Amino acid sequence: MSRALTLVSLLLVSLPVQAQEGPLPTADAEALARRLGETTWGMEELLAGKVEEMTITLRVEELDRDGNVKHTQERVDRLRVKDGQQHREILQARKDGQDATEAMRKDLEERQRKGEGRAEFNSVNLPFAASYLGQHRFSLAGPDPKDPSRLRLRFEPRADKAPSVHKGEALVDPSTGQLIRLNYSPTELPNMADRVDVRMDFRPQPGVGQVLDTLHVDAEGGLLFYRKHLRITARYSNLVPAGGASKTSTSTP
Repeated sequence: MSRALTLVSLLLVSLPVQAQEGPLPTADAEALARRLGETTWGMEELLAGKVEEMTITLRVEELDRDGNVKHTQERVDRLRVKDGQQHREILQARKDGQDATEAMRKDLEERQRKGEGRAEFNSVNLPFAASYLGQHRFSLAGPDPKDPSRLRLRFEPRADKAPSVHKGEALVDPSTGQLIRLNYSPTELPNMADRVDVRMDFRPQPGVGQVLDTLHVDAEGGLLFYRKHLRITARYSNLVPAGGASKTSTSTP
């Protein structure tokens, strides 16, 4: 199960979104994407020190061929960022209902000592972040059928198999500039993965703007007869903006 986690660990860091002033442009998809890029905190901003701390509550399920849950892993992590350096601490962990905190702490500490995992975080940048905007093609897909007041913005890579580029759709409130939801599949999959589908749901937080509330990942992969189907849910809470602001619980684990 720990090996399976490495396939999706790149996705388990939140992407805070700044508060927006005024409506977003809707006539031009590229303009809309640029505006979102200007008002969104991706990993570059996170590592630059805009966020000091957050709690990540993680649940990983391994499913059998019939879609039944075979194994579960649950973790509560505290992520701290200081001077551009990341440190993740496991507060508690369980495997198939049994306590596994100490074993998983030792494994994580060893990987952090080796410097493993840092490069993986590059893949969580949003498609309209400054470093990735030019690698995507954007198009308006009309209103959301479930809520016509929300706008769908589609994105796809400009070149085949470009690294860290995604294909999917963003759901935006054009009247407030809030990013509501993001659905995508990476064009470059992790090792041994055949499919990775990602959904990010955002929520407002006073004084900050939109922040990632819940991340859902559904992934399949493996070699020959060794196949895995994983379903991952990560919830983000206790986000602490840089500058020593008091901790605010923003999601119930």
